[in-house]
Amino acid sequence: MSDQLSLQRLMWVLRNDVVRSYRSTLVISGTAALVALVVSSSVAYDGDVGQGPLFYRAFFILALFAWGTLATSEAFSDLHGRGINASFLLLPASALEKTLSRLLIYTVGLIVYLFAFTTALSWVIEGINTLWIGERREFFSPFDALAWSLVPHFLVAQALFFLGAAWFRKVQFVKTVGAVIVIVMALSAIAAGVAGLVGPIACVNADCYDFPLFDWLTDAAPVVYFYLLPPFCWFVAWLRVTETQVSHGI
Repeated sequence: MSDQLSLQRLMWVLRNDVVRSYRSTLVISGTAALVALVVSSSVAYDGDVGQGPLFYRAFFILALFAWGTLATSEAFSDLHGRGINASFLLLPASALEKTLSRLLIYTVGLIVYLFAFTTALSWVIEGINTLWIGERREFFSPFDALAWSLVPHFLVAQALFFLGAAWFRKVQFVKTVGAVIVIVMALSAIAAGVAGLVGPIACVNADCYDFPLFDWLTDAAPVVYFYLLPPFCWFVAWLRVTETQVSHGI
């Protein structure tokens, strides 16, 4: 049994975190279901929304990115502040296990739950619509290709807000959004500066579009975005949790 990672301890931490958050999950789920029911009854069936699974695709995507990022930004709400972090700090588990538990809940757990919830919601709402007006939309499928194609993008967004949840002590969502905007603007300025310097040099004796640097950046950008950025954010979040736990939440 490792001091840093034990499967048994991780399962106990997961159980503790699920018990801690299930009430808010049920409240949000109920609210989202009521909103979906109201919108469903007010949208005509002969429009684009009524054709195929578009209505529930839109619901799933909105829930994934809106609910998912907001919930993730509160992943470590019990870590910050001397008056509220005693239970987190005194939990007999390592910082790695505590971080992994929250990470699993707000990635695998949230994604699987929203697929199952949206599928069940489509059955319930369209069952009501069939009985009430004799018409229904297509049910949402948990294997919907469009929905799954957006999951990698959610993982990138989730990783940023997960890091923000661990890093910032208050208003984590707003601060994370602000930090991302500043970083994107800075990177864009750097990229524009590099392009301004390298572009004219590369275009003197060659076709600009054939310059190898541009091809390399085009190939590297998706790798950094999908495969390097999320693990990096999760790793830094773990370091932040470790630092806060060692300093007793200060």
